[in-house]
Amino acid sequence: MLLTSDFVTARYEALRARAPDLEIVTELGPQADPDITALFAFKLPAGIAPRLPNLQLAASVGAGADGLLAAPDLPAHVRVTRAVEPGLGLSMAQFVALQVLRQFRSLPIMERQHAAGEWKRLPVPDARQVTVGIMGLGSIGGVVADVVAALGFKVIGWTRSDARAARVPVFVGEAGMAAFLGRSDFLVCLLPGTPQTARLLDRSRLAMLPPGSFVINVARGGILVEDDLLALVNEGHLSGAALDVFATEPLPPDSPLWRHPRLLVTPHIAAQPSVGPVVEQFIENLRRLANGQPLLDEVDRLVGY
Repeated sequence: MLLTSDFVTARYEALRARAPDLEIVTELGPQADPDITALFAFKLPAGIAPRLPNLQLAASVGAGADGLLAAPDLPAHVRVTRAVEPGLGLSMAQFVALQVLRQFRSLPIMERQHAAGEWKRLPVPDARQVTVGIMGLGSIGGVVADVVAALGFKVIGWTRSDARAARVPVFVGEAGMAAFLGRSDFLVCLLPGTPQTARLLDRSRLAMLPPGSFVINVARGGILVEDDLLALVNEGHLSGAALDVFATEPLPPDSPLWRHPRLLVTPHIAAQPSVGPVVEQFIENLRRLANGQPLLDEVDRLVGY
């Protein structure tokens, strides 16, 4: 098994403790390695997969597998899985709720008042009059929808291709996009990163949001066109945004997104899978692969999730 990044190597001790007999490779030599049958990775740089002639499994350590699927030379027969664990949805729900409430309850204004020593009471808004639109209602999006709804907000959802089982009204596909966006006072993006979702949230779609709406992107940076978002914020159509993911990561220090008074930038930390469950899932899938059994949380490589 090959570890491919510092992020993954941080799980090394847990993996070694749980599976002491597993041969783990942390660096790949210049020659092909026929002994490696599985990758445990977040991203897969071009040139690695062709040097692993017996590779059977590429397992993502994160909730998305786009970092693996983006490898142009990953053979079609290699199985791909993603990390799924209950705590991930709750962590994401906490972060999204934090950003929604921060804006909804005017926390930045109160922080400025605090710094200025200004006593000024602000109106308390009614969450029942505010709609939070969630794009992506998978294993994480469904938990986020439930948590936000429990805070009193109206919640609606959008999916690209199917109306998944959900406890909120769901809009589907391009046909439902305008109606969904037009009702969303807060827009939360939780879509997987796929060729079909790349640059999905461009100026034309962001402009469909109601004036004064707020955008939260905790999915993948490539889904949101950052320049278009910034323009609509500067023009006043959008009240602001909380961005945790970016087209280029780390976000360059000279990006105009940094220090913008109506934006909040965080370094891709909205949620991370817990080490223990992810390691257990990987070990179980190694066992299943060896026994010819169905894998846990296998990704459909044609759709990307």
